[in-house]
Amino acid sequence: MQNIHHDSDTLIEQELPKYSDSVQVSFNNLNVAAKRFQSDLNLYVTSDSGKPLNKAFISIDLASITAVSDQSGRVCIKALQAGRYYLDIISPGFIAKRILVSIVESGPQEICAQLTSNIG
Repeated sequence: MQNIHHDSDTLIEQELPKYSDSVQVSFNNLNVAAKRFQSDLNLYVTSDSGKPLNKAFISIDLASITAVSDQSGRVCIKALQAGRYYLDIISPGFIAKRILVSIVESGPQEICAQLTSNIG
């Protein structure tokens, strides 16, 4: 593109700088597609002997979510956003456990957590 301007009774044609039509933008550690979906987390809590743990308390602090396992040791946390979460699991008579869960795809996620008895 050219620009013509007037300079003391003389017309001067001058070349304007050329710019690219495209822009390259870089975002570090950002996955927009991964942030769009939600997933259900199905957790099964058992004792070290394999028995289901009824009334185990589950907490995901960063997401402000809490739940309690049913008689079968099962908990379903609905519509969890993509990301990484620490699940804290507590049940009387057992050593508390923290597990890291990564939600990286849509659809139900299945996790089994086994707690160790603290009674000798």
